[in-house]
Amino acid sequence: MLLRWLLVSALSLFLIACGGGVQKDIDRQKLAETQLHLAIGYLKQGRIEASLEKLQRALEAEPDYAPAHSAIALVYQRQGELDKADEHFQRALSLNPLDGRTHNNYAVMLCQARKFDEAEKHFLIALKSRGYKTPASAYENLGVCAMQKPDIKKAERYFRRALQIDPTLPVSLLRMAQISLDNKRYLSGRAYLQRYQEVAPPSASSLWLGVQIETRLGDEATAREYADQLSRHFPDSDEMGLLLEMEAQQR
Repeated sequence: MLLRWLLVSALSLFLIACGGGVQKDIDRQKLAETQLHLAIGYLKQGRIEASLEKLQRALEAEPDYAPAHSAIALVYQRQGELDKADEHFQRALSLNPLDGRTHNNYAVMLCQARKFDEAEKHFLIALKSRGYKTPASAYENLGVCAMQKPDIKKAERYFRRALQIDPTLPVSLLRMAQISLDNKRYLSGRAYLQRYQEVAPPSASSLWLGVQIETRLGDEATAREYADQLSRHFPDSDEMGLLLEMEAQQR
């Protein structure tokens, strides 16, 4: 099937070059779909420029093809060209305003650009979209964005909602452990961290959280276990520097 579409693409370019009347018989939609599928394949391989070229060809074939606008927006976002990404996200949504996935992806970029209120609006639209299949991720993204604002109460509400839908989300569990620590809810923080450890490998941030929580709870042995793991597995991390500072203050 892939070879067949490649041949269709090559043939279409040949016909365009010839400038004949046969060009109007080309199925532009299928050509655009072909280029999009190729672009996605290249993107998965990390071949960004090749992916971008295919997406540009898709839009040349069908300028109103919403999935190509949405995909090229993601590529531009990945390259840090946020103005171009914004333009294509908006074009995709003007063509298909009910696409929950595009609303979510656009919201992630808006949060990256620190446009928090606008990002929240698009996340919520995504959640209301019929057939949107990843509501837990959208709520988690809302929580992460709210923490960056920062609006910790709203972030906690969104993380709780995400975990109600999917109790195994590592990011939400770790962020809730941090929020619990910051609000002196140490037993709650321990519980969230234990749940995190059941679904994700240790990280420098999770181990440092463990040190702090267990220190506050007075469990020096467990705090030491976390500290030893942090020292062993992440000796050059920022969290290791914080651990050394804490130990120096305790001497």
